[in-house]
Amino acid sequence: MDALIRLIEEEYDLKIVGHHVERNTDKSLVVYLKSLKGKWVGKSLFSPTHRQEFILDAEEHLLRKGIHIPKTKKTRDNKRFIYWKGTPFIIQEWARGPMLALNTPFRIKRVGATLGKIHAASVGFKTASSEQFNAAPTWEEEYEQDFASLLRWRQMHEDTTDPKLRIIYQHLPFFLIAGKIALDSLQASTYFMQWKELPCYKHFLCHGDFNNGNLLADKQKITVIDWEDVRYDFPSKDISRILSLLMRKNKRWSPQSFHYLLSGYLNENSLSRSQRHLMYIDLAFPHIAERFLRQKQYLTMTGNEVATFLKREIKKIAFMLEQMKALE
Repeated sequence: MDALIRLIEEEYDLKIVGHHVERNTDKSLVVYLKSLKGKWVGKSLFSPTHRQEFILDAEEHLLRKGIHIPKTKKTRDNKRFIYWKGTPFIIQEWARGPMLALNTPFRIKRVGATLGKIHAASVGFKTASSEQFNAAPTWEEEYEQDFASLLRWRQMHEDTTDPKLRIIYQHLPFFLIAGKIALDSLQASTYFMQWKELPCYKHFLCHGDFNNGNLLADKQKITVIDWEDVRYDFPSKDISRILSLLMRKNKRWSPQSFHYLLSGYLNENSLSRSQRHLMYIDLAFPHIAERFLRQKQYLTMTGNEVATFLKREIKKIAFMLEQMKALE
């Protein structure tokens, strides 16, 4: 770490007077830095140069459009990053403020509005490596793989006597039926076929890890941090992430809370009827249930907790299927 600090001081003309490692995993290194010129965060995602360039280009586009994101400090030579152990290492402003809570209708709407602003501001973004980070062409493959994963799980556990696995097995038919309906609707959607063929600059940028822990509230300003997973995708991907956290916090599925979230979102990024239909298709597909099984998240849960989680997902998906059908 001393070698890294010396490199930062040399390349950025900073005198570091304090630092500590906030995260050091096989995926990223994050270091808090205190200097005579202020507080900073240094990070390496252990990613290729072209990926780091895409992330920074996306952040700069959104900054120009008024989205509050920590600015990246440039080196003495006006470069956006240095290299540490062969991969890009950036320094950004240290962002202040507590994470935005999800405990009132006003705050839920505010989170939705923040996400809507991001998506609306992102349209028009284009950079050299855009095509490599566009998720749209892989949607059908993702749906088919997730559906096949659910089928495999059922086949592997049809004779299980484990009480917890039996609970999952008994709830699985709903997810398979819903998955088939959503997949058929996706493949029949004229809008989806048109959307996935759009040039990148007409797609939305999705944050990829949009949760209230990455939303720092400072008076009237919300700073959005940790853009490591940014890509071109559809609004439902970010909406699904924050909705799952909201459900976990409430310990139940709440149509009213979803209404608060979506109304805040649509006030800032008004989606067409066809776009809302695709959003509901994606929210109705059991992506989260599939991930729950594939990652074996149930291993750390009790039987009652597993049943509660599955029933919550079933209620959510049933609601999304109804909304999807209403827009056909």
